[in-house]
Amino acid sequence: MARVKLNQENFGLSSIMERITRAKVKDCFKDEDTIYFVVGIGELGKAIGKGGINIKKAQQEFGKKIKVIEFRNDPVSFARNLIYPLKVEEIVLEGEEVLIKDNNKKVKGQIIGRDRSNLIFINQIMKRFFNVEIKVV
Repeated sequence: MARVKLNQENFGLSSIMERITRAKVKDCFKDEDTIYFVVGIGELGKAIGKGGINIKKAQQEFGKKIKVIEFRNDPVSFARNLIYPLKVEEIVLEGEEVLIKDNNKKVKGQIIGRDRSNLIFINQIMKRFFNVEIKVV
């Protein structure tokens, strides 16, 4: 497992999220309109809060959409959490690759994204924790 390094901004975002939710944040990163938080195993419910109250508070605090991902020690389970709520037929680890298999072109398209943007983002997240690459087949 790769060692995660937080920069000053991400450390600040993580601290605020931990204060709001009382959930242990392992990592955070953002794109143009969303902040993603990776929380420890078993911390997802605490991070979301009853009726989503903690997520709503965090969205007001940050002024952006919030997505919370529960960490897993196994790359296959973590990949499944990364692409949630999408359901796929199978996710398998083959050597240094995590293969996401599905026959539905719409689901594959959503995972890959326009100009492979989603797949690139998912791979960047995976490489922060595991030395594997995601492939959609």
